[in-house]
Amino acid sequence: TDAKGQLRLAISSDGVNEKLLYRENEDQPFTAIQTNSFTTTIKPISFSETSPNVIYAISNMNRDKNALVELDCKTGKETKVLFANDTLNVVDAQYSRSKKRMGFVVCETWKKEKFYLDDTVKAFYSKLDKLLPGTEYRIFDRDKDENLFIVRTFTDKNPGSYYLYFANKGQIKKLSDFNSSLKEQDLAEMKPISFTSRDGLKINGYLTLPLNKSAKDLPVVVLPHNGPGSRNTWGYNPEVQLLANRGYAVFQINYRGSSGYGKAFMTAGYKQWGGKINNDINDGVKWLISQKIADPKRVAIYGTGLGGYIALNSIFSSPGMYACAASNSGVINLFSYLKSVPPYLKSNLQMYYTVVGNPVTDVEYMRQVSPVFHSEKFNVPLFVAQSTNDPRINSGEVVQFVKELKKRQVNITYLEKGNESTPLANEQSRQQMYLALEQFLDINLKKK
Repeated sequence: TDAKGQLRLAISSDGVNEKLLYRENEDQPFTAIQTNSFTTTIKPISFSETSPNVIYAISNMNRDKNALVELDCKTGKETKVLFANDTLNVVDAQYSRSKKRMGFVVCETWKKEKFYLDDTVKAFYSKLDKLLPGTEYRIFDRDKDENLFIVRTFTDKNPGSYYLYFANKGQIKKLSDFNSSLKEQDLAEMKPISFTSRDGLKINGYLTLPLNKSAKDLPVVVLPHNGPGSRNTWGYNPEVQLLANRGYAVFQINYRGSSGYGKAFMTAGYKQWGGKINNDINDGVKWLISQKIADPKRVAIYGTGLGGYIALNSIFSSPGMYACAASNSGVINLFSYLKSVPPYLKSNLQMYYTVVGNPVTDVEYMRQVSPVFHSEKFNVPLFVAQSTNDPRINSGEVVQFVKELKKRQVNITYLEKGNESTPLANEQSRQQMYLALEQFLDINLKKK
C-alpha cells in the first residue's frame, strides 16, 4: 500500500516467473510492469511520498548483488540507485514514514550490518547501539510516531531478548528472554572463515570451537545447511552449541548455491547436488585439516533435509574423508524428493527442476548422486532419523535403504518417530533424537 493505505502494488507468480503489478489508484486494474525469473529479486520496500509513482525496492535486476533502487512504476525501469556495492548484498532496507525517506540498508556478509542513508537516522540508531552493546538487534515493529519500538536482540552465544525502546526518552525496557537459563560464559563463539575451492571460488562459513580446548587436532562435525536457496547465518544456533559443548568443533559451510552472496554464486550451485556442492564441503574439510584444527581421522558430517542428503552423499562420493555420518529427515532419492512436492507447490516444479534436476532429462545425473542407489558404497557408521509421517520423505524407501545397509553389516543407528511430521516436532522427540545422536558421535567420533 502507499502512505494513504491504498493498495497499488502486487506480485504474482507462476512458480518460476514473477510479475510486478501496479495501478495508480484502486479504481484501476493492475497492470504488469515487470516480469522476472525466480533468479531475479524485486522486493518492494515502500512508495515514495513525494513521487507517487515511484517505489523503493531491493533489486538485483541486471546486476549480481542486490541493491536499493528507485523504480518508476509507469515505465517499470530504475530511475536511481540509492545504494549498491559490488561486494555487498542488500538483504533489507528501512523506510521512515515520519521522515518520509529511506533510512538505511542492511547488508549481510558474515553478519548483518547497517549502512545509513540519512545522518539523523544514523544518530537515532547510535543511541540504541549504546543501550544494547555487543548485540545484534532487529526492530520488529513501531508506532506511527516512530517513538515506541519493539526490539529483539541476539548474539552467537545468546538466543536473545525482547525490549521496548522509548525513543523520546532514550530508554529501553526488557520484556522477556528467550531462555534465561543459558549463560553466555558456557557457550562457544561462532567465528567467520573463508577458503578457496578447487575451481577458484571463494567459499564462506563459520567455525565454532569447543571451550577450554586447544584448537588443534579436534574432532569435527561438519554441518551442511538445508536447502535449496538458504544459508548459514551468524547467531545463536542450538545444534551448534550442543555439539560444541560436547567437545566438537562445528564447521558450517555456505557452499555454492547458498543465498546471500549474489546471483552468480547461487546459480553456480544449480544441478550440482553431489557434484561441486560436495566438492566445496570437502575442500573446506581439507582446509580445516591443513590449519591443523581438525584431526583427519575424526571428522563427521551431519545434516537435516538436503543437509542430510549432502551428509549421506559425502560418504559414498568421498570415501575415506569422514569417520561417520548422520542424517535427520535426510533426502536419499532426488526423484522421490521431487515427487513429494505438495500440490500447492506444483507450480514451482520447473524451478526445482532448474535448481535440483529434471527427472526426465537429468536421469543419469540424479541417479548418480542419490544415496539410495549406492548402498553398496557405504562402509562407515551411519545415523539415520526420520518420521514416517514426514510428507517430503518416502519413509518406506528409507526403511528399505536401512535394511540394505544392515544386510551388508554396516554399523547403522536408525531412529523412527511415527506421529510427527519431523523427528524434532516436540520436546520429547528432540531429547530422544539428540541423545541418540550424542551417543552415536561419542562412540564413532570422539572415542575413535
